[in-house]
Amino acid sequence: MMHTLRERWHQMSSRERTIVSAGGIIAGLSLLFVLIVDPLLATFDRLERQAVRKEKDLKELTLLSQEYRAKQDHLAAIESRMPAPDSQFSLVTFMEEAAATAHVRERITGMQPQIQSLAQGYQETAVDLRLEGVQLPQLLALLVAIDQAPYALHVRHLQVRPKYDNPANLDATVRVLSYAKS
Repeated sequence: MMHTLRERWHQMSSRERTIVSAGGIIAGLSLLFVLIVDPLLATFDRLERQAVRKEKDLKELTLLSQEYRAKQDHLAAIESRMPAPDSQFSLVTFMEEAAATAHVRERITGMQPQIQSLAQGYQETAVDLRLEGVQLPQLLALLVAIDQAPYALHVRHLQVRPKYDNPANLDATVRVLSYAKS
């Protein structure tokens, strides 16, 4: 078979040989491109897209880890201000003492404690404190006493209404929360 091809090659004119050689080179280059170069380019493009996506994921993961560290630090700061499990801290007792310090203890018309267990081993204690006929400086003194508590307390709800007969006197409802590890 090779012998037959050589004979045909020698029988061709130089112009025919040039055309067949050029066709062979073009066919060889086409096969090289289709079988090797094109798959390599497609793989390179795919890898480039994956690299961009992975860089984006890495940036997002870095931001999430920074956010997680900040939240962990915040949680540690809050936990450091929580009463120890063996301490005798009572939110109701503290609220009574804070009311006495602010000179509004006689204005308390209701105090309802509520205890609720939360996820992750925490316990939330809430006290709803209702005051009638308090002056604004007394209410502010109570809020300052709550803010300066030795433990982390949170005023969740504050509702203040003026008395209709004397607008200088106020009716107030305060919901204070404390958290502890259970």
